[in-house]
Amino acid sequence: MGEFEVKFSGFQGIGKTEKELIKDNCTKFYDRYNKKLKNIEFIELKLKSYQVEGTRTKFSIHSILGFSGTVLTSKAFDWVLLKAVDSSLKKIGTEVSRKFIGPIQRKTKSKTRILDKKLES
Repeated sequence: MGEFEVKFSGFQGIGKTEKELIKDNCTKFYDRYNKKLKNIEFIELKLKSYQVEGTRTKFSIHSILGFSGTVLTSKAFDWVLLKAVDSSLKKIGTEVSRKFIGPIQRKTKSKTRILDKKLES
């Protein structure tokens, strides 16, 4: 397992237990996608909160994933902090699957088909 870091920005008013849950979610994300990418360096979460309706607070999460000199970003908004974080990480996961893992799998499948055809002949 390589070096992996979770960076927080704007989380001054957030409790320790919530931060630990968020860090656990980031670690799960790392475990899931690092198997394919193999070199995730960091996940940075930037939080902005807005007091929109009286005592309710709306959260905006800007997630940044850094790996192999590539940076992917996503944004999510929700009234519940953990939902906003999960949504933002899910968006990055979708982007990773679409842009990086999908093309790698297609290349691998086409190579195996070519090898299968050569073996049949």
